[in-house]
Amino acid sequence: MVNDFARFNGLLTTLDELYESLYSAMRLAPTAYFANIDDVTKEDFKAFSAGELMLGHRDMFNVQAQMRCLNALKCFHRPSHDISGRVAGKYPGILLLENHDDIIDTIIAINSTKTAIKHCVQDRKPDGSHGRNHLQKHEFLHQHRGVEIISYQLYRHIDVINCRPDTDTALKSVNFYWAYKNADQRLTPERAVLYLYNSKSGLNDTQLNEIKARIMGTQHTHRFYIRKTRNASVNLSLYYGASDGKPVVNTINAAQPVILCNYEDVPTIRPLSAHVPQKRKANRQGHAWKCLNEAINLYTRPITEADKKREAHLAKI
Repeated sequence: MVNDFARFNGLLTTLDELYESLYSAMRLAPTAYFANIDDVTKEDFKAFSAGELMLGHRDMFNVQAQMRCLNALKCFHRPSHDISGRVAGKYPGILLLENHDDIIDTIIAINSTKTAIKHCVQDRKPDGSHGRNHLQKHEFLHQHRGVEIISYQLYRHIDVINCRPDTDTALKSVNFYWAYKNADQRLTPERAVLYLYNSKSGLNDTQLNEIKARIMGTQHTHRFYIRKTRNASVNLSLYYGASDGKPVVNTINAAQPVILCNYEDVPTIRPLSAHVPQKRKANRQGHAWKCLNEAINLYTRPITEADKKREAHLAKI
């Protein structure tokens, strides 16, 4: 453990030195953008996760945005203990780099050091397994450096986007938007029954047996899920124009500032759209979901033709 702490300290020192080298060598264009998202307290985080809390944000441009982006690239601490780290770690922004070749090796070194820090905290073994479980990783990180560290922000790599890839299509615009993705957990009929009986649903034996009968009676025609949702995140859509009549678009997670390089004309930057929690509920209307038990979020839906084709394809593989 002592050796791990010493290595962890050494890696953080190396990371700080690399950032100093990067910032002294970077030559940035005047154009920049940053979305200053409202902080969410730990008390409000549950409402945010449930899609009941609307987050505000303030758009920043040019010099002001540059300063916020540069700070955000190496920021992995919450502003206070009362702020949720899962939301405080969102720093969507854009920097335009004019000397990519001069500093790309430094960025690669920063990303490699961040990976090494992650592996150190995990106590990663040669076979890829972790020597520490989730709680032990949390204790290692926070006992050593304080409880305000946002671990995923410490590990996150710096994204550099080439505005002129190997094709003839140049990056035309970037568009920030809120992403609302579901994370439903699919259960086999047997696991759905087990989950039903092990949950504290408040149902009596007769009600439990009725739901079990519905599950087993429709197991060949329906899927069973625990309804879950991911926290709303900020994504970046990269539009490169059209090829063969189809738009060439790439999407990346934009939880920290993205660097654009190798451009002739500055791409159009469209600021972050408003956070609309109701969109998350609208995402739930894609299938004919039926609730088996609302208390434990157990749902069912018919097997679709797309499901059958997907499973047939997987069976061939």
